[in-house]
Amino acid sequence: MGKSLEISLPDNLNFSALSFEETLMFKSLSNNLDGYIENLDLKSLKKNEIYQIFNFINFINSDLAIKIKSQFPQEGKFFLEAKKSSAINIPELQDLLDLKNNVLTIFALLPSNRSQKGKLIIRTSEGSFVKDEAGNIWSTPVIGLSGRGLPFNHSNGDTPMGVFTIDSVMPEANKNYEFGEFRRLIVNFIKESQDESGFKKYLPKSHLSLSWWKQSLVARDLGRSLLRIHGTGRKNHNIFSSYFPLVPTSGCLATNEAQLFGIYKRQDQRLLLDTLMKAQGLLPCFENELKIHGLLYVVEFDDNLNALVF
Repeated sequence: MGKSLEISLPDNLNFSALSFEETLMFKSLSNNLDGYIENLDLKSLKKNEIYQIFNFINFINSDLAIKIKSQFPQEGKFFLEAKKSSAINIPELQDLLDLKNNVLTIFALLPSNRSQKGKLIIRTSEGSFVKDEAGNIWSTPVIGLSGRGLPFNHSNGDTPMGVFTIDSVMPEANKNYEFGEFRRLIVNFIKESQDESGFKKYLPKSHLSLSWWKQSLVARDLGRSLLRIHGTGRKNHNIFSSYFPLVPTSGCLATNEAQLFGIYKRQDQRLLLDTLMKAQGLLPCFENELKIHGLLYVVEFDDNLNALVF
């Protein structure tokens, strides 16, 4: 609200109990980040620790920042490209939609302004897009906004752009307040390969020079995990919010399960699960939810879907 942030740190903080990211944060808040990094053995750092330091590069002195960038030029370049990646345009999205991978695929099309709603669309393993009863492309609203106002490269940040696998659902529809009435889809990062060639098979050649997909690799290497597509039992009481009635998350994609005026309750997560099962030729039932498997593409796209050919 325009006021300065004042934090009182504990006198005897046990840094051994903190993650590397948390340690960097508290060292920054206590104005001791430079000294902490200067005492690190930079050559022994793991990739996630290197990226975590780049997360705090703006909080260290310029000479030390230059040293770190010269020590890790490839990581620094990749990290910066991921951070600067932008929404794709119509031809780029068309190339992505036309890429046949022979598996069930969800496309999460999010606005670059994450406080706006996005939408999910589904392509079958045969390459056709799921349509509604009117013959239009089926879609359901979704949000990929961090409830803590953090970017993709921090824990609990915005949902990173990139390519992921959908690996079934959670065993139970538990923790209803957080995750809604229905089971949540498990979203995993593409596993690391030695030269990332295994990852690039999921991309059209025209996208290899783009950077949007690098966000998921940086987020993976930073140690982000437990991404899901889920509903929520939380309520958005601000009818003037740009994403009403959706609710921001801790990094997941959230569908709409809002109850409107105590009369009508949305069940978009239920609808999503059923549509995915039907797209796989499965009877939409509780047991078959476990058989949902495929790919997820998360992109930012600010243009009109009507210009695309499905």
